[in-house]
Amino acid sequence: MAAARKLWLSGALLCACMASPGQAAVLPTDLEPKVGANYQPSGPEERDIWQSLDRVEEAIRTSPQRLIAPELDAYTRRVVERLIGRPAPDLRIYLMCDAMPNAAMLPSGMMIVNTGLLARVRNEAQLAAVLGHEAGHYFRRHSLDLYRDTRRNSALASAAASPINAFSDNYGGWNFINHAIRMSGFRFSRDLESEADAYGLMLMARAGYPPRAASEIWGQLVDERRASAAARHKHYLDGTSSALSTHPPTENRTINLADTANYLAGKADLPGSDDRGEWEAVIRPYQAMLLHEQVYLNDPGASLYLLETLAKDGWTGLLRFNEGEVYRLRNANGDDLKAATAYAAAIALADAPPEAWRAHGYALLKAGNKSEANKVLNRYLAMKPDAPDAAMIRFTLTQPVSADETLMVGSDMTVNAGSSWKRLPASVSQTRWEDVWTRNGPQLDRTTLVRGLPDGKAIIFRETNSDQQVPVFHADMTAQDLMSMVEVSYRVNGVTVFNFDSVEPVDFLGGLGVRLRYNYTSGIGIAKRGSCVMSVVDKKLYAMKLESVAGHYFDTVAPEFDQLIASARLTE
Repeated sequence: MAAARKLWLSGALLCACMASPGQAAVLPTDLEPKVGANYQPSGPEERDIWQSLDRVEEAIRTSPQRLIAPELDAYTRRVVERLIGRPAPDLRIYLMCDAMPNAAMLPSGMMIVNTGLLARVRNEAQLAAVLGHEAGHYFRRHSLDLYRDTRRNSALASAAASPINAFSDNYGGWNFINHAIRMSGFRFSRDLESEADAYGLMLMARAGYPPRAASEIWGQLVDERRASAAARHKHYLDGTSSALSTHPPTENRTINLADTANYLAGKADLPGSDDRGEWEAVIRPYQAMLLHEQVYLNDPGASLYLLETLAKDGWTGLLRFNEGEVYRLRNANGDDLKAATAYAAAIALADAPPEAWRAHGYALLKAGNKSEANKVLNRYLAMKPDAPDAAMIRFTLTQPVSADETLMVGSDMTVNAGSSWKRLPASVSQTRWEDVWTRNGPQLDRTTLVRGLPDGKAIIFRETNSDQQVPVFHADMTAQDLMSMVEVSYRVNGVTVFNFDSVEPVDFLGGLGVRLRYNYTSGIGIAKRGSCVMSVVDKKLYAMKLESVAGHYFDTVAPEFDQLIASARLTE
């Protein structure tokens, strides 16, 4: 799924958020809405489209992937209502936890805004630029016309009529929603994209926002993709330059956005305000979560660009901490020092999050400065005594300076599975060090055994076309590094909500290991839980991981998984 999501990002996302005024075939002041207040569907086909989207909306409304943030919901609504110049009680806005900077307004009046977009905008005007463009597609009936055409030529109707089927696989539900979002931008013609952009710029000017914010956010998104490509030693490919693309070429679009903004600014009595202060106040409580989502996608070039862009307003402890996280997760030559430097800079600032102290403490441990590391880690525990990894850190503080991890030797790990566990055939997404078992079927539970992953090998199958770097195991990883490796392995495979419940020391394979318990969202409507034990022996990773649907199935299979752990042995 990750590769598909990236294809969508490179092609549709940047273009769906905004498009150029094209060849200025329509001036911004010439456009009138084709959808009025309290609009209701007309005709059987349009009513059927709304009914299908109602079922999708119900799944979104109750999804664990939805961000429940009343203040941010209300703020986003105020921006939209300011743009359209009236209250919009019929508008439903859903903030979704997804690091991809997507937004869409669907024909039924439902607006989806991803947290990835919120992470990237620097002021209210930039947010208004994106939402104004999406409103343009809605009020000019582009979305409705596209849905109508698509339904006549695809199986969307049957998929929407059976939402349970759409949400039955790992990530099918969010794939379905992303398909709906893609339909709002990926296949609009150049003329319609230009018209939506013109409409959005018109709304911005009327609402008192500086229209130049549209070219600013567009430029930031394009530059971010360039930075991502450069960090991977790849050439940035601008798909909009193709003669087959439905989107205006990037260069033309950027020029047209800026020229149209200047035209509107020349007509305005006042220059307009970007309302940066209001935006910073409302987004501040969520910024740590937003940045964490982006950084743990493990796209270092994009993440560093985003942090540097936000730091134009001044470096903060939170930004410096996340800079360190990018380097730690990338783990290239010299990144340990870069990460340690960023963590030290973070804790010197008043707003450093508790996690910055933890990261600085582990960096000191790696550098061999245990006495100072103990002080810093104790500071973290004082700031966050109920942290999920508090037990693991307290155990770490009691350990000698250099614990001997080479007392055990082994070349393979065996378990006594019994007849209740069924081994699944190897798939193309498995590494050769993995076996996968199930108790009740792979859609309900999966247990993965990692039998001696060597130092320097990827923990999951590498997708060659992905912007994201898959996590690589290193024998000197701390408990913090192992936690991050597990979380990244989920996020690069499409999981958008991931939280640790606990991180604790555990006896595993006759020695010391670490046990992680966590919860995550797989697909738009499926909450899952996971449990993983890991140990490093002879510079190899041995691990056992359970993934299961939360609730009855996890509670039933977890004790049997614990029995598997107890039966695990190393053999020479």
